[in-house]
Amino acid sequence: MDTSTVSTAAYSDPLAIWLAGRLKDWEQSRQPQEVKLLECYQDVMRIARENDTAGTGASKARKAKSLFIGSTRNKVRSARAKINDALFGNGQMPIDTEPTNEALAPYADALETIIVDQLERGGFKDTIRSGVNMLAMYGTGFLFGPFVKQDQHIETSVDTSSGFPQLMEKVRPFDLPYFEIGNTLDVYPDPDAKDAQDGAGLFWVSHLSPHTVAAWAKDPSYENIADALKCTTTQRDETGSDQAESIRGNISYWAKGGRIKVARYFGKVPKRHLSAQEGEQADPNQLDEYVDAVVIMAGGVVVKKSESPYKKRPTYRAVYEAVECEMWGVGVAENNAPHQKTVNAAFRLFMDGKGMALLGTKSVDRSKFMPTEDFVKYPGKVYQFRPGLSPDERNSAIIEHVEPDITKGWLDVIKVSEDFSDNDTGITKYTQGNDAQNLNKTATGISMIMNASSLPIKEVLQHIDSQWIECAIEALIDWDLKYLDVETVRMLHGEKIAAAWDQIKKFGKTSFMNWKATGAQTFVQKEVLTQKLQNFMGLAMSNPVMAQLVDPRELLSQVWDAMEIGKESPIRQEDGDPKAQATQMQQHIQQLEAQLKALGDEYNKMDADREGEAEQRLIDRYKAETERLKLLLPSFGPETIKVVAEQFGVQVLDSPDIYTSAEPGEPPGQLEQPAEPTEAPPSAGFPASEGMNG
Repeated sequence: MDTSTVSTAAYSDPLAIWLAGRLKDWEQSRQPQEVKLLECYQDVMRIARENDTAGTGASKARKAKSLFIGSTRNKVRSARAKINDALFGNGQMPIDTEPTNEALAPYADALETIIVDQLERGGFKDTIRSGVNMLAMYGTGFLFGPFVKQDQHIETSVDTSSGFPQLMEKVRPFDLPYFEIGNTLDVYPDPDAKDAQDGAGLFWVSHLSPHTVAAWAKDPSYENIADALKCTTTQRDETGSDQAESIRGNISYWAKGGRIKVARYFGKVPKRHLSAQEGEQADPNQLDEYVDAVVIMAGGVVVKKSESPYKKRPTYRAVYEAVECEMWGVGVAENNAPHQKTVNAAFRLFMDGKGMALLGTKSVDRSKFMPTEDFVKYPGKVYQFRPGLSPDERNSAIIEHVEPDITKGWLDVIKVSEDFSDNDTGITKYTQGNDAQNLNKTATGISMIMNASSLPIKEVLQHIDSQWIECAIEALIDWDLKYLDVETVRMLHGEKIAAAWDQIKKFGKTSFMNWKATGAQTFVQKEVLTQKLQNFMGLAMSNPVMAQLVDPRELLSQVWDAMEIGKESPIRQEDGDPKAQATQMQQHIQQLEAQLKALGDEYNKMDADREGEAEQRLIDRYKAETERLKLLLPSFGPETIKVVAEQFGVQVLDSPDIYTSAEPGEPPGQLEQPAEPTEAPPSAGFPASEGMNG
């Protein structure tokens, strides 16, 4: 580091000296853990090293680029893919909110809309995906934020002020909170702390290019940028991720102009250092009061300092597998380390043994060859024998030996080690895409394998939910209540959500709702979840009584999300006030009832018309029969007239009294009604034949 031209005031700042000493101490304290982290990195990146077979009994790598089997890399890749799929496989943020009662639902929905939009704009999904990679590789990851950056909202409209329509674009900037994932190799926490929120604090160290640091001068909250730009370094033995990149040979740019070491500190500092003025001397008898602060150092110079504006320290640690009372967790790479060393040694010995078996060995009598013979074998090789050798001497000059093939034993070693690796990591072969013999022949076998590997992953998801996502949501809500104005919400989400946010901001807290991360809850195999939802929907909707207890729209939405079809949902969204919708539904029901009543009246009228037509046809038949009898009566004898009068004539002559719509003519005098009582006429609407046979 070149400090010859750095201003004395900036370099002798008490806060800079105090932080530089603390960083050096914490770097030394983390050294044993750093060695382990670098080994995990090399295992994942398949980088051969001196001790990559330590403890196996095999010799170390004899070549700089020895074969390195990517067992750990495959395990990490499988775990990372499985966790990311569980978190973001449905395309939504893994969070859920619910109001404390239904009357507060509009406020909870408005806040959820704001939070989800901020997370999406801030790239929260990609941030967590990077964090998942850190957890699987190193066992520990650190999330920082919320920080603030400028974003833009672009409004496109049609302008007709010039007399013809013209597309116009309006750009409106606004502050956007976002989160970042720090490389685990670059984070130096307090050695005595068990969590990022505990202890004195932590450093997040990285090396940035000079032009990146120079751009900070535009921000008035930064200072001493000119001094920081003079403190460049070209050293290649830095700690943290620089060592990892150096191992892979990816930092050749260090020799080109140098980089500036930037350390961001989140933790407690003496209050007197934070507020000390230039040249001010501290009282040695005064006890230090410590306050939480955010300090940025560049090249050993403090370029920004302020008392922390956050309720909690803006650093959140998550672990893949927790270790009680320790800051550092255990990841896939560390769990798989014994297998990685074993498979490295076994495979290298396998290759040596296979080479010996295929190529064999030879014994050579050098006395029978010319001194210039080098015994290098290649296609078309010509050996230089001494002159005068007999055929037998030539045949015995080189003797070939057959070496036994013992490589099968090394394959058995690798297989046994793989079984232990599956147990240690919880990542089975089936989840890596390999078939498991016999077990994968049935659905029960598949379920057994998947359940065996799902429990450890589910525990990791629970850690991410509680240690990252829920903490990030809480920090984001605190930031919104303090800094997010109503006009920005109105610009991004409209008047309705802006009105709700105005009430929330005045209220000053979010006790009206509960929120939770849903990563672990969604960790169910998609096919199994879809089948269960479909079965439940069939059970609930098949019974009218049970159907009244279920929200069909919500149930259908869950089935659609679980199936992950990837297209726009065809489910209609419920809009408007529920009370207004209920009133509208009641009016619709009343209209349907009126229509049904009108249809009933019309049907009754048609039925009455049909009955009247039948009665008219019956009367016409009676009239026709009466007229026929009148014509035939003169030709009847006395006995015939008596029989007709008894059996038919009386009914015919009396029936017109019932049918008021028609009056038949008077019967002849000879057909007076007899004194004996007769049967009543047939009821109206009956067929004439029934009345006649009565």
